[in-house]
Amino acid sequence: MRAITEKRKAMKWDWVLWIVLPILVFGLVEALVRTTTDRIPLWYGAAERVAERDRVDVIFVGSSRVLAAIPTEAFSETVALRTGYRPRTLNLGRGYTTLIEHYLGLRNLLLTHPRSVKGVTVFIEAPGGLGFADHWHDAWVNQQYQLLVDLLRFSDVLDFWRLGGDNIWTKLRVTARFFMRQCALVNRRERIRELWLNQLIPALLEGRTPSLASVDEVGKDLQGPKHATNIRSDDAALRNARALAQRYGAEFEHSKVPTRVWAGSVMEDLVRLLQRVDGQLVFFVPPESEVFRRGYRTPLHQENMAIFAEQVRKWGACLVKPAFKYTDEDLPDLWHLRIELASAFTQMVAEEWLAKCESRNLVRTIRVSQ
Repeated sequence: MRAITEKRKAMKWDWVLWIVLPILVFGLVEALVRTTTDRIPLWYGAAERVAERDRVDVIFVGSSRVLAAIPTEAFSETVALRTGYRPRTLNLGRGYTTLIEHYLGLRNLLLTHPRSVKGVTVFIEAPGGLGFADHWHDAWVNQQYQLLVDLLRFSDVLDFWRLGGDNIWTKLRVTARFFMRQCALVNRRERIRELWLNQLIPALLEGRTPSLASVDEVGKDLQGPKHATNIRSDDAALRNARALAQRYGAEFEHSKVPTRVWAGSVMEDLVRLLQRVDGQLVFFVPPESEVFRRGYRTPLHQENMAIFAEQVRKWGACLVKPAFKYTDEDLPDLWHLRIELASAFTQMVAEEWLAKCESRNLVRTIRVSQ
């Protein structure tokens, strides 16, 4: 009888060790991630947090080229010097993003904080003077599917499966991640891997306190190139980036695909979205290396650019082409402008915008503030 009792006690402890203990460890690690790595939102999550407490006047969106080329402080200072009003400016450019992701992020921001973004001006890159003609049947994800997960709503998941051009495995990953996004260990695993491996282990080895958060203040990742953490600049990364630019540039130069169908495009939907909050859309030409610029000189792309310029006019938008002088040496990886020149380029973007575009929203904001 005593042996049976002892066996039952042992089984009870086994149950504790194999079930309760793992749950306890999981809960502790989940709490640690939520209070460190996931404590401060990034990207569009950060933009929504900013809009909760302040007005947002200007938003830059696009790829890592936008992130690298536009320091928000330089833009706001230039506008303040010319108008006397200092706009609140956010840089939401990110590498490996799609126009669909930016549309969803802006939609969420405009729906949740319409008063804070009333009359907002959205700048979007138009390389060579040609906008992105993405449609909803194109891919929604560009490699980093975790970026899309935070932007989706339940209705979007159905559209993602029905319309998205992504492969079945990407759709399955995104959907699974979407329904598990309340779990920080799952939803922030890339951030955990990056921060804990790059910050935690070296800090412990050096005997210092590690920082397990990407930024220490909400909105710091929306200020431009100083926080361009996803743009690598080591020798190996530069070699790979330059090789990729050469390949993409050659493909673009020899492309025979016209870019002329704007009806039903994501960009057209973005124009309508901004109209709901009386917003203004401004396209601007970012700095690009010669490997890309020579593609725009082909007859096909010259015609594409002329058609796009006319479409911009029909939308009531504006196209800014800063007369900024630079060489390929100023784009070390052939993609991104050197950080030392970013402020000068941004100043030209602001001045060209004020001089060429109607800037009606800014004028109205200045009057209201006065």
